Amino acid sequence: MRWANPDALALLWLTPALVAVYVYAFRARRRALETLAFADALPGLVSRREWRQRRLRAGLMVAGLVLLVIAVARPQVGAKMTKVKRKGVDVIVAIDTSESMLARDVAPNRLEAAKDAVRGLLGRLRGDRVGIVAFAGDAFVYCPLTVDYGAAAMFLDSLDTQVIGLQGTAIAKAITCADDAFKAAEHKYKQLVIMTDGEDHEGGELAAAKRAAEDGVQIHVIGVGGLEGEPIPIEDEAGKVTGHKRDRNGDIVLSRLHEQALKKIAEAGGGVYMRASATGVNVDRIYAQIEAPEGQVVGTYRFTEYEERYQWPLGLALILLAAQILIGDNGEQEARSRDWERKAGSER
Repeated sequence: MRWANPDALALLWLTPALVAVYVYAFRARRRALETLAFADALPGLVSRREWRQRRLRAGLMVAGLVLLVIAVARPQVGAKMTKVKRKGVDVIVAIDTSESMLARDVAPNRLEAAKDAVRGLLGRLRGDRVGIVAFAGDAFVYCPLTVDYGAAAMFLDSLDTQVIGLQGTAIAKAITCADDAFKAAEHKYKQLVIMTDGEDHEGGELAAAKRAAEDGVQIHVIGVGGLEGEPIPIEDEAGKVTGHKRDRNGDIVLSRLHEQALKKIAEAGGGVYMRASATGVNVDRIYAQIEAPEGQVVGTYRFTEYEERYQWPLGLALILLAAQILIGDNGEQEARSRDWERKAGSER
């Protein structure tokens, strides 16, 4: 069993407080009655049955509220195995996290523009699995293939230029890393979207793209950056620009989009090349490319689905709360009957 809303269980700490309030109220009532009559005369004012009813009402109220809290916490049992058909493709987005992606020739900078494009892509996907590969001088799977787009978005938010310590732009390693992730998934239709400025310092990207294409991976490349060259800002912890990256001679380093090289990668991977504008990446064009094979993949998957069991504590809680109300009505009716009998006796 598990709890779908475990935070609600914290309200159970109020149970001892509620019990203490009832105990205090009972004692205060008894002290108030003792001020009106001697202890020997109390049974004539309040019967033992009424005292028991009051305690029973309190117990039912406490038990009912405890069960309500348990119902709100949503107990679930399982696991029930359900067959589900998924129709779509597997998509991996490889994002360049090298320092050159901090250049601001694309608003607000190249890396954030790429991340915004992926967020837009996540909002359009339906049934497709998505994963993220981060690369700079090395590459690794930052988010495995998943249909949980919320989890993928969380991984995306934390992506920055510090996730890979080795600087550079090893596009070949990114392609190989994504190809290996696709092989583990064992699905036929695979789409790789590379977002980079193309400043490759390793080489071998064309050979890697051809190998991936032979494995059934279609590679699309998004060029992020300008052709004229842009300085790479150096930012402090608050994100404020404190200077610009310089080479060994002290000259400011200009980073520019290597468009021709990126076009060759897309061609070798059987995909298309697209260039980001100064305002960002055209997400609709990316989506149109990766969804082209939609309907060709039909996979049957088994997953664990937990069954809700909040109905039981909720139903029992309502019964207990209703019972304590009815008991209260009976007690009040008996009290009114005793008052009437006393008045009638005094008149005689």
